[in-house]
Amino acid sequence: MKPRLEFACAVLLLAPSLCLAQSVFDGTWRPDPQKPSPNQPPEELVLMGGQYECRSCKPPYKIAADGKDHEVKGSPYYSSLSVSIVDGHTVMKTAKRNGGTVASIKDVVSADGGNRTQTQTLIGMAPRTVDFARTFVRVGPGPSGSHALSGSWREVQADLVNHEEDTTYKVSNNTLSMSDHFGRSFSAKLDGSEAPYRGDPEFTGVSLKMLDSRTIQESDLKDGKVVKIDTWSIRPDGKTMHVRFDDTKGHIQEQDGHRVP
Repeated sequence: MKPRLEFACAVLLLAPSLCLAQSVFDGTWRPDPQKPSPNQPPEELVLMGGQYECRSCKPPYKIAADGKDHEVKGSPYYSSLSVSIVDGHTVMKTAKRNGGTVASIKDVVSADGGNRTQTQTLIGMAPRTVDFARTFVRVGPGPSGSHALSGSWREVQADLVNHEEDTTYKVSNNTLSMSDHFGRSFSAKLDGSEAPYRGDPEFTGVSLKMLDSRTIQESDLKDGKVVKIDTWSIRPDGKTMHVRFDDTKGHIQEQDGHRVP
């Protein structure tokens, strides 16, 4: 799933310019579409002879493409998958965990076979159901006689269809208030003290700390323990920000976002 977009502001005593009218963090911000790492390997799929195979999945698996639920081992997100062929360019998949649907996935291959669009409806993986779109370009053919979905696909970008991660910030009286379309929110002092984090089961608290006049550090807590650290920097144009996500377990992700007009 795509990271959340959240911002904070500088301590006003150290950044007096922010006291004037509007803070550089005030407003609604939207993350740019996610771009995969250049080192990310392509997806390797084969749909042929009534069988669907994901060779690039970890671990790889092969199941019947008959519209019925089939066990898939090793995934932390789902335990069974059904695959249905709609037509020569369209495939539907339904992922379940413990009997309940967690994702409905539609793959559509372009008429020329060179591009692929995947739309995922994700259930229970975020505070509300969301639609997530991914686009791919073909980098290798499938076996002769196989479905158009077969072959090697390199991801181009991914984004939330309805922009649920649009996040609004307001700085007032040395306090930053945050809310987004997922229903997450907090109101925290800009002095590093802990405040309640509402609307997300992953976090119970948040603290905000200024690093410089345009950069803040947000620490998300679970039962008093820091479990995620986000560092936000506003570019000189005032319309662009860069964020660094640290899950405190060695995984770092970076992403840009822009102010929504």
